[in-house]
Amino acid sequence: MASVTADTADQASPGEAGFRLLAEHLPDLIIFAFDADLRMWAATGGAIRARGWTPEEFIGMTVPEIAGATRAEDIRACCQAALAGQRAQLEMAGYDPPDRLWSLTFVPLDGDRPQGGMVLCRDVTEQRRAEELVQASQRQLAQAQRIAQVGSWEWDLQTDQLTVSDELCRLFGLPLGIKLTMTEGVAAAIHPADQERVATALGRIRDDPSPFALEHRIIRPDGDVRTVLARGEGVVDEDGRLVRFIGTDQDITDRRRADAERRRLLNRVYEAQEGQDRRLAADLHDGHVQSLAAIGFKLEQARLRLGGSGSPEVDELLWQVTKDLSAEVTALRRTIGRLRPLVLVEDGLEAALREEAKSACNRAALAACEVVSELDGRLDPVVETALFRVAQQALANVVEHASATHAEVAVTCTAKGLLLRVSDDGRGFDPDHVQVVVDIAHFGLIAMRERVEALGGRFRVTTAPGQGTVVEALLPLTVATEGPGE
Repeated sequence: MASVTADTADQASPGEAGFRLLAEHLPDLIIFAFDADLRMWAATGGAIRARGWTPEEFIGMTVPEIAGATRAEDIRACCQAALAGQRAQLEMAGYDPPDRLWSLTFVPLDGDRPQGGMVLCRDVTEQRRAEELVQASQRQLAQAQRIAQVGSWEWDLQTDQLTVSDELCRLFGLPLGIKLTMTEGVAAAIHPADQERVATALGRIRDDPSPFALEHRIIRPDGDVRTVLARGEGVVDEDGRLVRFIGTDQDITDRRRADAERRRLLNRVYEAQEGQDRRLAADLHDGHVQSLAAIGFKLEQARLRLGGSGSPEVDELLWQVTKDLSAEVTALRRTIGRLRPLVLVEDGLEAALREEAKSACNRAALAACEVVSELDGRLDPVVETALFRVAQQALANVVEHASATHAEVAVTCTAKGLLLRVSDDGRGFDPDHVQVVVDIAHFGLIAMRERVEALGGRFRVTTAPGQGTVVEALLPLTVATEGPGE
């Protein structure tokens, strides 16, 4: 085993010679053979030549000598174990250079040779570095998952087996390393009210590898109810068959509770605003409007009493003041109507939308402003008020900014709720750069969105320069009043 030449090959058995040839072609392997005195009598392997060594440098040395003083006794013990017919293994720093890591395996040496053993030395430096990088990456992933409250999972479609990360186990309150199927996981962890919906979604995605997102609730073993957002996508094999899904579950309970609290507070703000508007409208109507009307009546009486005895200039001035005062009273009544639209309170959303559309048509000199409605009867007053305020602001934007000729207000009932759609054929705008000026209701695009989302709805504006504008607000037919965390 000292070298692979024609002479040594002739001296060795066919099996030994073949083994030596194989060892010479393994670039990270060195094999030493030693006798009962632990003295090496053969050395071979591709790693000897790769490092510029020769077998002769090792032959005659004892095996512990290759370790220096630090691990000599450990190597001696492993050699003795091999001489006793046992297998032993250790790792140590390199002989030259010392920054390499070697794995040493000690085995008995069988055959016609005197009693001895063999050491298989393999340079595992790169392998250990790769393993350390993988472990570091896994630690970083686990830490990131803990910080983000995200757990990862893999679902084998053929076996229904789930492989889950430690963080997902902590998120769901499951034992670390648990083995379970997707069916078992749904039954054990998903909130009973959401199980049917989750099962339906899982059945749908089994044939669709495209990314998906599914929000649902879970019940931990301690009874704590959490809300999670599951995201995943399918993986196909080389034949294009969907074989598994990989994905994550993120705990969004705190986010949803914060959203609910924000909606609750916004609702209180808008309720307070509506109450303030009603009080202001009542004060204006009962106080200022009545006072202005009385002043106008007195001016008219004064003009009539002067009659022909007054100068034409005074008569004309009194007439003009009376006319201007009447116009201001009309404008003030219009403002009162916006603050507290009586038609909404008395006749409902559809009637209020028709009146607002008619007013917008007149103010903007539109060719038409149609109202298309599928409403049948009254709605939740909160929903009616919110949709009316959105339509009111959207039509105010049409009047002030759109330069449109046609507009339409449409109310349709969908499976998800009530959809309000206000569209125009005006000049449109860039929603990323244009701020729409608010009107007397202090209600711009941002406020419209907040008001709709505060009631659990969705708000969208579709527009572009020269392509008109579409404002859409989707609200549930009834508004839940539950607080955060419920």
